[in-house]
Amino acid sequence: MQVTTAKQMQEIDRRTILEIGIPGRVLMESAGRGCVAALDGLAAGRPLSRVVVVAGRGNNGGDGFVVARYLAERGVEAPVFVVGGVDGISGEAFENLSLLEALGVAVVEVVEGVDLTALSRALSHCDMVVDALFGTGLQREVTGLYAEVVSAVNASNRQVLAVDIPSGVCADTGRVLGCAVRARATATFCLPKAGHFLYPGREHCGELSVVDIGIPQWAVDRAEVACRLITSRQVMGCMAPFSPHAHKGTRGHLALMGGSSGKSGAVILAAGAAVSGGAGLVSTALPACINTAFESRCLEAMSLPLPHGEDGSFHPGCGEALADFLSGKDAVAAGPGLTTSKGALAALAAVLDFCEVPMVLDADALNLLAEKPELVREIKAEAVITPHPKELARLTGASVHDIQADRMGAASAFAVQTGLHVVLKGAGTVVAHPDGSCALNPTGNALLATGGTGDVLTGLIGALLAQGFSCREASEMGVYLHGEAANRLMDQGLQTGMAASRLTELLPGVLSDAMAGRLEPRAPEARVI
Repeated sequence: MQVTTAKQMQEIDRRTILEIGIPGRVLMESAGRGCVAALDGLAAGRPLSRVVVVAGRGNNGGDGFVVARYLAERGVEAPVFVVGGVDGISGEAFENLSLLEALGVAVVEVVEGVDLTALSRALSHCDMVVDALFGTGLQREVTGLYAEVVSAVNASNRQVLAVDIPSGVCADTGRVLGCAVRARATATFCLPKAGHFLYPGREHCGELSVVDIGIPQWAVDRAEVACRLITSRQVMGCMAPFSPHAHKGTRGHLALMGGSSGKSGAVILAAGAAVSGGAGLVSTALPACINTAFESRCLEAMSLPLPHGEDGSFHPGCGEALADFLSGKDAVAAGPGLTTSKGALAALAAVLDFCEVPMVLDADALNLLAEKPELVREIKAEAVITPHPKELARLTGASVHDIQADRMGAASAFAVQTGLHVVLKGAGTVVAHPDGSCALNPTGNALLATGGTGDVLTGLIGALLAQGFSCREASEMGVYLHGEAANRLMDQGLQTGMAASRLTELLPGVLSDAMAGRLEPRAPEARVI
């Protein structure tokens, strides 16, 4: 499923109207009609007697006018409150406003604070609310009268259908621009927008529906939409049952490097996830001081204990042994529990120098890259990095606030700059690729907000790389399957206190369902109406 930015959607609209010749009024009519269908879905069979439409003066408001007209024709009382007044409304929006007035639909102007009283009274005596205040083109903060209207809508505690996107949510980043409507459902047009899937916008959208308003695929193709939603169908399409002739030598051999005294758990979790993720063989290079702990907890993986320093991390002289260790492996995972000591730096430098197969780098491997940016140029193989926002901030020199304000933009810029595949973890994980394309992950939940879950993801992506999936495929499939495991735990009633190892236990079942075509779509995978 393609995901657009506001600018790309504007270009799609422009081509549809000016180059293909479909009138804007036809598109607006289809949009309003689709919103009514979404409203009916939200009502779930309950009869509607009164729906309040809160509209702006642009095309989003015009869509709201169409909604009010369709409702009025069905006998539903649908007063329209135009915030900012009707002066200045033009084009298709003005034409649809004129039709409302001809039909006798109440149109109330909200131009000053005193008008909020009438709006609040109407909101308290209605079945539902239609938010048609701002559309996807909003870039400025919502303030003044508009902020008071948003507050009144949210305070009404009525079910809200947002037209295109909840007013106040940035369509490109999901950022809340001062304040935003909290919708129970959102009906967007042609394609979903990035802000529907990125937090905090995702929390404001509710159930997402995509309305087909008649825009031809020709116009979409020429907008060069570079972002997609990772879907269950995509993941199942990549997974296939093992060949009956498969053996451990054909399922890929992963080389894992990491661990240190006090952080043995990180490399144990990564190795366990690699085994559960389907790798035929997993070999782990680690400081000898944690080898006993590793072997007692991870029975299926092989280990190479190497000399360590007094700090319990790799000894600086391990480079030659690591070069031999990498020989014959199909993929490499490095970083869990590594630390940022001199020995760890030497170990990472050796891996980067000698590795010629796909790799995934996480945790302290990323912190070492941030300390020694020149090491990025030493990466010869195609590689995936899996930073959380603070790690990406260190790598880029930006602040965590800046990263979170535009997660997709930050990840994409670094991927293009470095040639690395970037998995920016967090609520609404973004996977960005060196060609400028990116994908948004719909799976996962707050259970993942605990130590060790990132190590599990590293092991899983490493296992997929070892099995022959490309960095693009392994990164996107990995985050989806990892999040699906967390979703299944929440489905079982778990709300808190999850140990990361429980994800590892669920991975074989999740992968088996993917291979068998049994993965169910996860919200917010949008339905098309």
